[in-house]
Amino acid sequence: MIKIILAFLLLPLTANAFIGVSSTIFTQDYKDYNTQKIENGLSLNLSYYEPVSRRWILGVSTNRLTSQFLRAEGYLIRKDNQLAIKTKTKLTTDSLGLFRRFNKYLIGGNVINARKKSNLYLNNTKIGNNKKSELLYGFSFGKILDGGVLTATYIFRNKDFDLKRAINIAYAFKF
Repeated sequence: MIKIILAFLLLPLTANAFIGVSSTIFTQDYKDYNTQKIENGLSLNLSYYEPVSRRWILGVSTNRLTSQFLRAEGYLIRKDNQLAIKTKTKLTTDSLGLFRRFNKYLIGGNVINARKKSNLYLNNTKIGNNKKSELLYGFSFGKILDGGVLTATYIFRNKDFDLKRAINIAYAFKF
């Protein structure tokens, strides 16, 4: 973990470094639970974009440095007995994207290593936890602005991650 943090701190010397804010709208698809149709997650990201040619840009991003402080809360309702279980979820993501540049626009694909850690509560008593890690895939569209990059990413379905779909909107500030 220390090596990864050091690598991300040293990369600004050779790449285009950005700090970003993003919000993700998730639609979950649980087998045994009903849940809110939309769960929002706010994230702070450290990103680097490096041109690999005149038209292609490689990007890496992580929320590891701030994910331990950001948690999303929600409720799951069991389908069989309508029992409400409170969840507190921490989502850690690392992504790699390859983007084709068209003037000030970017189109590309992403591979996202997502790790979800949820604690489950019944009447304010912890009853369990759940950890999952999956590779997710997405399609991004972005616009290069004077002070940063604005992107929208559609993240595809992943049954093992209980994900029906997700949309991430992010703005990365160049520093």
